[in-house]
Amino acid sequence: MFAPVLIGLVPAALATVVVKRQDTQNAASFAKIVDPKKECKWYSEPTLSKIMDKQFPSTEGIASIVDGDEDAKKIWQEIQDSGIIPGHVKVKDGSSNNYSVDSSALHDYNTKSDPDCWWTASKCTTPKTNADKIGSDLERCEEPSTWGLTFDDGPHCAHNEFYNFLQEHKLRASMFFIGSNVVSYPLQAQRALVDGHDLCVHSWSHHSMTTLSNEQVFAELYYTAKAIKVVTGATPQCWRPPFGDTDDRVRAIAAGLGMRNVLWDKDTDDWKMDEGTGQSEIESNYRKIISRANSTSPIVLAHEVSTHTMNMFMTMYPEIEKAFQHIVPVTACVNATKPGPEDITYPNFAQYVSGDIGAKGQPDGENIKVNADAKYQPTPLAQQTQKGSFMNPNVDATSSSANSTSSGSSDSASSGNSTSTDANSSNDKSSETDSTVKSAAMRVSVSLMALFIPLFVAML
Repeated sequence: MFAPVLIGLVPAALATVVVKRQDTQNAASFAKIVDPKKECKWYSEPTLSKIMDKQFPSTEGIASIVDGDEDAKKIWQEIQDSGIIPGHVKVKDGSSNNYSVDSSALHDYNTKSDPDCWWTASKCTTPKTNADKIGSDLERCEEPSTWGLTFDDGPHCAHNEFYNFLQEHKLRASMFFIGSNVVSYPLQAQRALVDGHDLCVHSWSHHSMTTLSNEQVFAELYYTAKAIKVVTGATPQCWRPPFGDTDDRVRAIAAGLGMRNVLWDKDTDDWKMDEGTGQSEIESNYRKIISRANSTSPIVLAHEVSTHTMNMFMTMYPEIEKAFQHIVPVTACVNATKPGPEDITYPNFAQYVSGDIGAKGQPDGENIKVNADAKYQPTPLAQQTQKGSFMNPNVDATSSSANSTSSGSSDSASSGNSTSTDANSSNDKSSETDSTVKSAAMRVSVSLMALFIPLFVAML
């Protein structure tokens, strides 16, 4: 609702803030800052500043292929030529400048036959077209009493206290980054890799993906992944659609870029605090998930979108830790030990729960650099045959100490379908559909306000 106004304000505001930019530091020194005002003071990374106009789209709207970007055009053509994009799945009508799906599109869609496997309408997670090349959406962890720890909408400029908390409590998470945030806050993005978190894509501009054209979907994903590669050196092979809005057309384009779709089984709705929802209501949402620790192992949706949402997790963590046997990132959840082509190895579930939580091979905070010459060269999901990838998890290393009763763990980890039964899961999700669509524009306004308000404060 406020998004169009904020976007219109951005150019003038940044033109003023640019005068106040602080000197660039490296990721290690920047991680020591815990004053939010100092963290959010706008800065210029010299290498990134030189290539922004030529290699990346504007940070102010929906991404499109940059003029003259022959690498992007070549990869996009290869995806189209592969035939993976289903022709029968059409672009959905959007509203609020494509920040949400139009209600009429939902009303007119046949949810019973659900030909598009459209999650927003049906909560469908197993593709109906090219499933062998795409893989089912990941929603749950295989081992019992496991909390899949994920945070959307980062990197937030003032996240050091939160990341310090994760370090102190020996936690690693899956971070779903917005591309425009990565290029705006590169040092913050670098810290995530240095600390050993999973780096995943959450689109360039946080619009409803099914309302975008094929080329726009490609650009939203491609340039976010490229930003992560240029800024951190890591190639992301996981992604989450804003609002969960995906279908087989969007999944196929993501699969062509080598990205496995990660959704969630439980939602904290923590972002609503920035719209005025009281803390007690969000605490109640957390406790509903916590109360089912013995019956479900959900990937849980939470946010890095504001200090409110980050503080909420820190507040609730003691209760989560007490109830759940394990709190793990998605890589450990599905035994994806090699989630990218770089020589970086993440712990499998057994290693993680035994205390060996650190990734190996990632750069440290002193040496990680923005690399203008980094080549983003995605491998389609269907061609990711290396052991430990999101399409071929390292299931041989499943924890024996977790006392899992599942005999089909390897098949389930690969498909993303939990063997444990959650009797109320489908009912819970169906009731979420209308509220998800209605709240989409509000959630984007929160993201934008969280991004730009700290910049305005830094000017004072």
